[in-house]
Amino acid sequence: PNEEGVFATMLARLLASRGAQALGASVTAGAIAAGSGAVSFADDNVLHAPAYPWSFNGFFNSYDHASIRRGHQVYTQICATCHSLNRIAYRNLVDVCYTEDEAKALAEEVDVQDGPNEEGEMFERPGKLSDYFPAPYPNEEAARYANGGAYPPDLSLIVKARHNGPDYIFALLTGYKEPPAGVPAREGQWYNPYFPGGWIGMPPPLTEGGGPPP
Repeated sequence: PNEEGVFATMLARLLASRGAQALGASVTAGAIAAGSGAVSFADDNVLHAPAYPWSFNGFFNSYDHASIRRGHQVYTQICATCHSLNRIAYRNLVDVCYTEDEAKALAEEVDVQDGPNEEGEMFERPGKLSDYFPAPYPNEEAARYANGGAYPPDLSLIVKARHNGPDYIFALLTGYKEPPAGVPAREGQWYNPYFPGGWIGMPPPLTEGGGPPP
C-alpha cells in the first residue's frame, strides 16, 4: 500500500480499538488496493466502503499494538488539530500501545487547568493518567468558526457511530477524488464519494509524503 493507505489503516486501527476496549486491526496489501470492491447505492447518493479483512474481526484474532501506537501518532500530529477524543483518557493507552511510564510522560506534556486552589483560583498543572485528551477548541462555536461552519466530530466512538466503522474510516480517508465530469467544484469543500452527499468540509488529511515520520 502507499503511504496514505498505511496512515489511514493505522488510524482506523486506533479508532476501532477504543470501541472494543482494545486496539488494532490489520488489513492486507491486496485489500487496500481493492478499492473497486465498493458498491454504489443510488438511493442515498453515497459510495459504500468495501469490506476489508481486518484482523480483529475473527474470534481468535489479535491486535497489532505497534501499528496502534503509530495510529496514535497519526491522530496526534494530524487529526488532533480539528478532532477531539473527549472520551479517551491517557490511562486508556496503558498496555495497549504504551507502557505506563510512556503514557504518563505523554500526559505530562500537556498543561491541564485544575482548581480552584485554596485561594479560589484556577491553575495549570502537568497532565496525569486520569486526564482526558485535550480538545482542539474550547467550544462548538469556536470549532465551527475555525472550520467554515463545519463542526468536526469527536472521534471517541466514531467506529460505533458509523456503519462498518473501520471500513468507512479507511475508505473516507483514502477516497478523495476529483468530482465527476459535469459536477462543479464547491468552494471550501472536497469531493469524497464515501461521505454522504459526496462533499466534505475536511481537506484530504493524509497525502503521499505528508504524514508523520516513522
